[in-house]
Amino acid sequence: MKEEKTFQPDNYRRKFLKYSAVLGLTPTFNSWIVPLKVQLVEKFDKKRKLRPYIASDWWLIGAAPSDLSPALPDEIERLVADRRRLSCRTDKQYDDYGEILGSRLSKIEPVDHHIFQSPDSYWHLWGCVRNTDVGRVLYHWRTKDLEDSLWEETREILRCNFDAGECIDDWYGQEWMQSPFIVKENRKYYMFYGGHSTGKDKFGNSVSGNPPSLGMRKVEGQICLMTSEDGVDWQRHQDENGFSRVFVGPGQTRDPSLIKIDGLWHIYYSGDEQNHLIGGIFVRTSKDLINWSRYKLVHHDATFGETTWEHECPHVVYREGYYYLIVTESYTEARSHVYRSENPLDFGLTTESSQSMYVGVLKAGAPEILQVDGKEYVSSNHNPQLGTQMAQLKWEKV
Repeated sequence: MKEEKTFQPDNYRRKFLKYSAVLGLTPTFNSWIVPLKVQLVEKFDKKRKLRPYIASDWWLIGAAPSDLSPALPDEIERLVADRRRLSCRTDKQYDDYGEILGSRLSKIEPVDHHIFQSPDSYWHLWGCVRNTDVGRVLYHWRTKDLEDSLWEETREILRCNFDAGECIDDWYGQEWMQSPFIVKENRKYYMFYGGHSTGKDKFGNSVSGNPPSLGMRKVEGQICLMTSEDGVDWQRHQDENGFSRVFVGPGQTRDPSLIKIDGLWHIYYSGDEQNHLIGGIFVRTSKDLINWSRYKLVHHDATFGETTWEHECPHVVYREGYYYLIVTESYTEARSHVYRSENPLDFGLTTESSQSMYVGVLKAGAPEILQVDGKEYVSSNHNPQLGTQMAQLKWEKV
């Protein structure tokens, strides 16, 4: 059998030195052969399979707000009325939720979030905060130093806008603003977020988003958009109907995450195609961040659960020839799963194919990875009652 030859840069170096010595060219070696050697080695060793790991202790950046009542209208009377109404029902799910309504003000929790830097050098943390007086809102922290602990609470809140088609007939009348993600394009900032219930099913029929109604399993969710010229003041996008949404569905559409690949924006998000029973990660593409392609399933892995609630908070990054998808199974148990693929449109469409791409567990909740000045950081909500935390992140070869 003929032996396959492999590239050996040092063999070429020795031959070059031998013949260049005869020709009197040795002094020029370092000026062009060394860079050439580096380029050739990098070409043959460009792709490396990696695994991310937490490389430091966690520090708290976005503490859970202790009280948002001054920033939100007083709706205690409505909550008490809801609790009375619910307690009259025999359905145990309603009764249990009545207890939650009565105590939720002491359980304000920051969950899925995003970090970016504006032109004034401030780092901004926008996150979904749940269990407030009105439901889920977007809340803002900021700092000048990324490695600061306890970033400043600006007390800025973004609430859902019913006139813009958000949170329609939603979860016990609550507002459900979810999971912001911000990118910059052509000197403008784009904030994508979940606007939850559209009040319609996929056929356009009116349905309720209130559990445990059948409508809740049929209502289509939406990804909405705000824009800003400076990353500070935000205005809602409006389509031809005056709605803030840029696309709808499938199912409980939420948790957007964006990355630009070969000039084309890819938005990854959580959703489901079978009435919340079968969850997955989907993707759409766009050139202008406004008009998006049809959705495509890119990942489903029933190893850790079938539903959309085990396929949450996707985040995609590119490292050394591969794309890495991180999916959260459980916030509080700090279980997020990492998958590796050469194709950003396929991280395993079945459990079997997903497991063939499986890298391992990242001990974080709703993690996002940030590269700054040669360092990498990961943010996490694995302890929602404490708030959003940050740690250093590194990658190891596997």
